[in-house]
Amino acid sequence: MKIESFTIENYRSIKKLKIDNLNPINVFFGKNNVGKSNILRALHLAFYCLNDDKIFLPDTMFFNRNIYRPIEIMLDLSLEEDFSNAEKVDNGLRDGTGGITSLVVAEEAMFGRRMKIVQQFVEESTSFRLLGRLRLQIRLSYNEETTDVSVLVKDLKSDYEFDYGKYRTSYRTLDASIKRGIRDEKEGIWEPLMSTLSRLGIDRDEISPYFQRFKRFPDPEDTEMMMSRLHRYVSTVKEPRRREEALALMERSMEILTNPRSEVIEPFSTTFNVVKQYFDKISDNFILIPNKEYFSRAPLVRKEVKGEQVEIFSVDEFMQRLLALIESPNRRERELIQKFYGIYNKSYSELGKLETITKVRDEIFIIFGTSLTSLPVKEQGLGVQDLFLYLAHMVLFDSAIIAIEEPEGGLSTENQRLLHDIIEDVYSEGDKQIFLSSHSEEFETPNSYVIEMGTDGTKEISRMEKRNEYEKKIDEVLIKRKLAEEKEHYEALLKEVTERQMALDILSYINKLGDEEKIDAQKISNELGYEKGKVREVLKEITKEK
Repeated sequence: MKIESFTIENYRSIKKLKIDNLNPINVFFGKNNVGKSNILRALHLAFYCLNDDKIFLPDTMFFNRNIYRPIEIMLDLSLEEDFSNAEKVDNGLRDGTGGITSLVVAEEAMFGRRMKIVQQFVEESTSFRLLGRLRLQIRLSYNEETTDVSVLVKDLKSDYEFDYGKYRTSYRTLDASIKRGIRDEKEGIWEPLMSTLSRLGIDRDEISPYFQRFKRFPDPEDTEMMMSRLHRYVSTVKEPRRREEALALMERSMEILTNPRSEVIEPFSTTFNVVKQYFDKISDNFILIPNKEYFSRAPLVRKEVKGEQVEIFSVDEFMQRLLALIESPNRRERELIQKFYGIYNKSYSELGKLETITKVRDEIFIIFGTSLTSLPVKEQGLGVQDLFLYLAHMVLFDSAIIAIEEPEGGLSTENQRLLHDIIEDVYSEGDKQIFLSSHSEEFETPNSYVIEMGTDGTKEISRMEKRNEYEKKIDEVLIKRKLAEEKEHYEALLKEVTERQMALDILSYINKLGDEEKIDAQKISNELGYEKGKVREVLKEITKEK
């Protein structure tokens, strides 16, 4: 999977930024606080919304805190031919919608009033199709509770589009409606049950709270505990006949109250998950490794009144993936691990030869050739942790797109240079796309995107444009300099010609004087119109020559 181009609007420092023709390696280079990392964060937000749209964006996430204009992120993606199994998807959707049709016929009482939303869901499900090149349009509108997230998918080769945001809403609406219908079924036996148990001598107020909990789809442990409590209350009925009648009634009622009726929900969830897995896979193919940060900069998951920050990168999840990979690797994974060792030892041998990555007491250990550095990853130096993290994602894991914020953070200049070379090697194999935000010259390339901050927020000047702009300015300077030199030369020639003409005019005037007439500078100046001082200078030169 690759990002071909993207457009970001109204996100943090970015009013509007569009970058086309992206490369396998994309470096956003610039000074501090110009919005380099905001580009990576916006990409992460777009992919995150495919997986989970239950987020809250505070007003600080919007450009100039303008909450009346939505954040819009558009990504053009290209997917490999084998990204998804088309036959499996088609079969899954056909089986799922077929199951829904059969269910609706069998459960007429349940779905009679819900046919409209059922038909809408089926139509949307059958309209879905896999795409090789697609445009994701993510739109996030401000809301004081949960941000309104829209996800629209367009085919770059045709007019086809699929509204994934609307499809998710349809499923949630349908799921909630079906669960409400199941609760209504249970409510139908509620009042008769309570009245009969009261008549048999059981205190309604004591057992009512336990029966109420059965309407909330309790888990098996809760069900077992509640059943035990109810049996205890029923067993307190002293008259044997009434006690037996109460037990029999409770058993019959419990069959209905404890039945989750999963068969009514399953065809819909099965169908929805076929589509969801496709978008989840796209989302999971992007990973952002953030810089160490001290302040919250991410969107929030809404929880009651307060928000909890969306976790951009989970170290625990990283460790779990690594554990799963090293505990029982298949052939391909063993080859990747050996490749990882080779790259690390070739480039970072001064840290000690990397002999193995292993699990010790549920912790990941990096075993080097020196006993002094055989420590868990989290106990290693910051630079080693960062290198290990970057290389694991580039070599060991399947993420197709890797974004790294300021990888120079914990690395020496030499290790920055080595990491850059490794990134070049990884990209040359053609199966990864890498995005970096950096202000270190070691990661700067001829194709880097120079990021600057203008009056309209973060803006991009490509390296070629920057070079052209520089060369244009140099040309303008040279042209001005050349013109100045030519003007100076012309003025010198003009002065020389003028002075020679003046001398000729003065000599001609003198030749016309009689022998007794005196040469008078003031008189010559008055007659010829030249300055008296200039006339004297010429007369002086003429006297010298004579």
